[in-house]
Amino acid sequence: MGNPRFSGRALVLSAVGWVLVTGCTSSTPPAQTSNGSGPLSTKLAQAYCARQAACCTSAPAAGDAGAVPDGGAAIPCPAVGTNDAGAEECLGRAQLAADQQLALIRTAYAEGLIGIDPNLIADCAAAYQTRACNAVLDVDDALADPACARLFAGYIPTGYRCDTTIECARGNYCLAQETGKRVTSVAGGGTLGVCFPYQDAGLPCNTTADCAPSLTCGPTGVCQ
Repeated sequence: MGNPRFSGRALVLSAVGWVLVTGCTSSTPPAQTSNGSGPLSTKLAQAYCARQAACCTSAPAAGDAGAVPDGGAAIPCPAVGTNDAGAEECLGRAQLAADQQLALIRTAYAEGLIGIDPNLIADCAAAYQTRACNAVLDVDDALADPACARLFAGYIPTGYRCDTTIECARGNYCLAQETGKRVTSVAGGGTLGVCFPYQDAGLPCNTTADCAPSLTCGPTGVCQ
C-alpha cells in the first residue's frame, strides 16, 4: 500500500537517512551517534551548546543584559554544582530537544517524502552558532540560516497531502487547510495540509505568503 500522503512515490526506507536526521538506530542512542558529517540533530545540539557558552553572562548588573555578542537575550551561565553545570548536561538536553523537533522530518525521510544533502549538514549546523542568543534550542531558527537553504529536497507534488513545506516539491508550499496559511515549521502545523503552488511575479496574491520566496504581495494585489 502506498503512503497515504503521496501514493505515487515508491517508499524506500533508508537506515542511512534515519541516522542523518537524528542519529537514531534501533541499537545506538542518538547522543552517542556521530560518523562522517554527523546526524543533523547531534550537530545542531553541539552548535547550540557552543552558542550557549558564548552567549551566557555571569551575574549581570541590574537592568543590564550583559555582554551578549550578537544582541540576543542574555542567558545565565550554569552554576557549578547544579544540574546545569556543564557541557554534558547541555548536550543531553539539546539532543532531546533537537530529536523531538525533527521527529516529523525523520518520519518524512523514512517514508521517502524528502531527501537530505549530507554534505550540507555540518555547515548548516555550524551556522547556528551565529544566530541570536536564545535560552532554548530552536530548530526552525537554525534552519532559517542561508547555509541550510538546500539541505532538504521535497518530493510531494502539487495537490498531495503534506505536513510541512519541506516535504513539497520545489515551487510549492504546504498550505494548511484549517488556517489557510503556509506551514513553515519543521514540526508541522497540526492540521491537514496540501502542497500548493507559489504565485509567481505578476500573479494575484492576498498576502506575501502566497508569493514565491523573494517576492512580496504588492499594493495592487499581485506578486512582485
